[in-house]
Amino acid sequence: MIWARLLANNIVTSLPATKGELDNLHSIVTRTLSLIVVRAAGYRPRMVGGHYNTFVALETANPAFAAVSAYFDACRIKRNASEYTFAGGVSDTDAGSLLKTVRQFAVEAEDWVRTHHPPLA
Repeated sequence: MIWARLLANNIVTSLPATKGELDNLHSIVTRTLSLIVVRAAGYRPRMVGGHYNTFVALETANPAFAAVSAYFDACRIKRNASEYTFAGGVSDTDAGSLLKTVRQFAVEAEDWVRTHHPPLA
């Protein structure tokens, strides 16, 4: 997708980021890695469908993040199913895999911001 399409579909709104805002997001990094990239690009996901919209926007910010975006969304779906449909749907292996992916993505997200939006790094 392109930013214009996400704007037209009310998935994001255009809003420049500030360094202070990104610094605050860094403080809660385990929950906001995808949001850091989207905000650095100058967009904010709409709150309806917030996590889904964040992952769609992440891929738009950098198509190289498509696989991790899809993985995070699959984890979101699995968590929702486990939380609302049946208990025990997330295994220790699932959690370990997610933790490993998040740690790697943390490095990639920080590098992306530093490379593409240095004043916000």
